[in-house]
Amino acid sequence: MSAPQAAQPYAATGTSMTLLRTPTETLSTLSWAFLASTLHRIRRGEGALLAVNLSLIAAAGTTAARAAAQALVSTLAVVAMYAFNDLYDAPADRNNPKKDRALIAAYMTHRRLALVAALVMKAVTVLVCLASLGPRAAAAVGGVMIVNVLYSAALKGVPVVDVACVWLWGALYAAVTDAPASLLVVVGLMTAVCHLFQALGDRGPDAANGIRTTAVRSPALARDAVIVLSLLLFLGVRDMVGTGVALTAFTPVAIFFTMRTPAGAWIVTKIYFAFIWLYLLGTVGAAG
Repeated sequence: MSAPQAAQPYAATGTSMTLLRTPTETLSTLSWAFLASTLHRIRRGEGALLAVNLSLIAAAGTTAARAAAQALVSTLAVVAMYAFNDLYDAPADRNNPKKDRALIAAYMTHRRLALVAALVMKAVTVLVCLASLGPRAAAAVGGVMIVNVLYSAALKGVPVVDVACVWLWGALYAAVTDAPASLLVVVGLMTAVCHLFQALGDRGPDAANGIRTTAVRSPALARDAVIVLSLLLFLGVRDMVGTGVALTAFTPVAIFFTMRTPAGAWIVTKIYFAFIWLYLLGTVGAAG
């Protein structure tokens, strides 16, 4: 889907923000922006959380109606969260060359209306979840929506807390499914490790914008966090896959010390996580 024509003047000049003239055009722009926040991540290989939930749904072998409801809620939730995150970060992202200029323009032009729309979408997602999946799943969705807001608005710039917040984000999001708690912990840990490598790649723009992430605070602190998270991952999967396979949980540590760029480390780590995740889903103890 391409960006609406009205957003292009801002994207081209970097200065002008042309207001759209009709409600229909405004709705079209915001609809595009909300979808683009997710689609751009998927194109860059960042859509792992949605893929995790869909894989959990497929492995659970639940009824078709419940599986469809879980997939719908998972999709609505990820769209709402990424949209809110990009909306909140839009002013700072103007200084990040890796970010999409047209998307930033859309959010900057309609910032207040987009905020209302994002919050409404969050609330609707919780209500849809409550009606279709029950209070347990709705509590998880409500929880992850709150974590999403807290992380975007305040906790992203708090070293160590930012990593813990992303861990909770991943675990709560996966709780939309009927997955066992052991797998939810694993999802959170994998999400946090991937986040750390991404944060290392964003050290420059984050530091310029005064956002003191764990990576900005100190690469050594990020290294220690990767070690701790890998240890927790080892402990989390050991009973499910055995000690031998569980020792591969320290792969991100080896990647941290051997890969030259955070982007490369992030990609290789995600490939490893894909393999170990499929192994977990194929294990009788994990799938049950």
